[in-house]
Amino acid sequence: MRLLATLISMQMWVAAASAETLPDKVVSLLKDVCVVPTSSEEKMAAGKRNAAKENWKLIRSEASSVMMPNGYGTKNSFESAWEFDLPEGSQTKLYISVLRPEPPDFRDTICVIQPAIDIDADELSRSIDRQFGSIAIKHTSERFREWLFTEEKLRGNCGKKISLLLNQSSDRAQPKTLYFTDEVYPPDSPMSQFTRCPNQ
Repeated sequence: MRLLATLISMQMWVAAASAETLPDKVVSLLKDVCVVPTSSEEKMAAGKRNAAKENWKLIRSEASSVMMPNGYGTKNSFESAWEFDLPEGSQTKLYISVLRPEPPDFRDTICVIQPAIDIDADELSRSIDRQFGSIAIKHTSERFREWLFTEEKLRGNCGKKISLLLNQSSDRAQPKTLYFTDEVYPPDSPMSQFTRCPNQ
């Protein structure tokens, strides 16, 4: 009897230890849909595959415009947005925007995950550190925690990053927004100044 109780206790402990937390699930989703796929079209396809598999609700799928310094440009971007539930009953939105078609020297990919409930920023940060390790370097400002991708940073490009937007008024009880951006602009574009790493 004691052996049976020990086995049950061990099984419960293993199940609890292996259960994915809400911060881990959010970061894992960002990684699998937005970061790992190598092209913008593959990111969009990964979003659609997850949506079909998990029965997400499509709330937007349409052509849109890339924001340029003098206002919105031509409709050469495509965006999709879904709404779904994560563990613990958190309603969440995932938004992906990509260039279509995407020229070789111009990328403007944006992924946003926004849970409807607050997730502790430190827990999200620890999950990003665990799941990305040395491929992403963290730096923090008053408004953001950002992780720059090591290989891109060595090339002088700081347009590929993960950003966790911290609330200005309060860091508690407000939803956190997690961004992944992969931006590359032609060298002669005014937008290239925003993706160039400091001191380069």
